[in-house]
Amino acid sequence: MNSIRPFVLLAATTSLFAQGTATFPSDHAAIPNGYSSQNWYPFSWGVSRQMAVYESWDLTIPAGRQITRIGFRADGTTLAYGKMLQLEIRMGQTQETAASMLSNFDNNYLGTPTTVFGPALYSMPDLNNVLNPNPDGAYVWVTLTTPYTFDPTENLLVEWRVHANNAGGAAFNYPLDRAQFISPIITGPNGCAHSGNQIPELLSRPARTGRIWYCDLTKGPANQLAAWFINLGSPLQTPFSLAPFFPGIGATCEGQVQLNNLFSLTAMTGSTGYYSFQVPIPNDRIFNDLTISSQAACFDFFSPGGVVVSNGDQMQIGIDPAMTILASQGNVAATTGGLYRNYGAITLFDYN
Repeated sequence: MNSIRPFVLLAATTSLFAQGTATFPSDHAAIPNGYSSQNWYPFSWGVSRQMAVYESWDLTIPAGRQITRIGFRADGTTLAYGKMLQLEIRMGQTQETAASMLSNFDNNYLGTPTTVFGPALYSMPDLNNVLNPNPDGAYVWVTLTTPYTFDPTENLLVEWRVHANNAGGAAFNYPLDRAQFISPIITGPNGCAHSGNQIPELLSRPARTGRIWYCDLTKGPANQLAAWFINLGSPLQTPFSLAPFFPGIGATCEGQVQLNNLFSLTAMTGSTGYYSFQVPIPNDRIFNDLTISSQAACFDFFSPGGVVVSNGDQMQIGIDPAMTILASQGNVAATTGGLYRNYGAITLFDYN
């Protein structure tokens, strides 16, 4: 029997399961610094019991892979000093979501959790300290002593118990990166001037599921009818002539939204040519990452063709981080705690 062949087969099979890292929220994997910092989860709130649910739809860990490390990002270039912790980490499944997580720790678990680290001594690295560089750069990693097999059919619970620290059990400063919803906005080329010699401007505000989308029209003709043309699912287009649709319109008044699947809303502008279009976005993650492009047409009797247009506006709907933290300070055996919904602590999971 050739003893080399089983070895080659094993190596080939192992290569099919390359290691990877999943960033949560997943839309922050390419964002080097989130919108703010957070200074207490999961290491630095002193003696504490904390738990977070991570909804599996936004965890890019393949089914059946084992989580081997869990990590966090430093908040920008802020300097912080690590402490020594007596740390315990548990992982388990839950049917609760960021919206439904319960205030009782144990009641959130579906079945029995797995202790994946400790209780054991954990030495935290300094953050952004040139005199004591962190070998992992901007990341704080905890290597699990017992890898945890991920099952995407349920949501993931991660529990942190800090039994003691060398700050006398008290909280300390250790800022880590935090996420919020991401709603990119793109502005198209300028529109054309109306008879008052101003060019209407259209600009969305960042929007997310379950909230209101505001799109503000400014510098339009005062006290005149405006039509807001909206396209769902398509980005802004290369500017094109509107003459076939508005005969006599000025040559610099060009369309910027795709004409398929187009619908419109109308409104009267105010005395300064301002109007804020407001549309509720359903609280359903099917709308997450939906691109909406829009452009306003403003009626003006003294402009060529009686119409001028704004720039095009493009907005992508975001979603709140699908993560909620349950936390209690001062007792690692606390039964209940306070809920911090959609908190968005940027978390990394290494898997094999």
